[in-house]
Amino acid sequence: MVNVVARGRVHGRIGRRTISLAAGDVVFSRLSNPMDLIVEEATWLALIIPMSLLSIGLNWSPRFDGCVFGTGTAQATMLGALLNSLDQIGETLEAAEITCLTQASIAIITSCLGQALPFTRTSKKDVTDLQPSIRRYIADHLSEFDLGQERLCHAFGLSRAQLYRSMRGTSDIAKTIRRLRLFAIRRDILSEECQGETIPAIAKRWGLSDERNFRRAFVNEFGYPPSRLRNWGNSLVDRVGEGTRLGFDLEQWMLGGQPEMDIKAS
Repeated sequence: MVNVVARGRVHGRIGRRTISLAAGDVVFSRLSNPMDLIVEEATWLALIIPMSLLSIGLNWSPRFDGCVFGTGTAQATMLGALLNSLDQIGETLEAAEITCLTQASIAIITSCLGQALPFTRTSKKDVTDLQPSIRRYIADHLSEFDLGQERLCHAFGLSRAQLYRSMRGTSDIAKTIRRLRLFAIRRDILSEECQGETIPAIAKRWGLSDERNFRRAFVNEFGYPPSRLRNWGNSLVDRVGEGTRLGFDLEQWMLGGQPEMDIKAS
């Protein structure tokens, strides 16, 4: 949440940080943060942004909780102008206008917080250094339905050619994402914490909502249907041994590894 104070005073605590705001000041906070504030004849404008959207251009850090930009700073001036402009725009907007406003808002907010602009094109020299960040982004957002090459290009300011060049050794990003999801689903099917969930519900949670296509992809990847995996249950876990991973380890993939079929059963 981005707040700009229009008049009055606000002071107290946001999370672990003590704040004192006057007219023109801007403060960042998360709705999940504990707040204990005293409002003295104050009015303000607030912009609430879903964390999933903000994370396209920003790695949120605890240092941003209760972060204040004082009146007269470049950040407060830009953010104040942004919120006042959004407040004056009508409610009926075309899809292209919404996209424009969203991109502009995220770019301004992330730049004010000291992050790289999410929509800036990356030079050829820098493209090959992005693979760890892209892998981390994929792992962090693996369960989100819209994760794909278009979103990755948008998040890192890359063309499709640059994206594939940065992910050298990965010929099909969509296939890689689907494969990682299958390994995550297989892990959850065998997990005690997920025994109360149906297999279609687990698959849907990982972004594979079409049951028929999911089952076909699972069989193609592992050689057996997901229902048989749940029937094997603990006997399979015992047979492969305690030291064997149940499903692919995303941390290993983020370090540059490739998914391996570490459980084979018949």
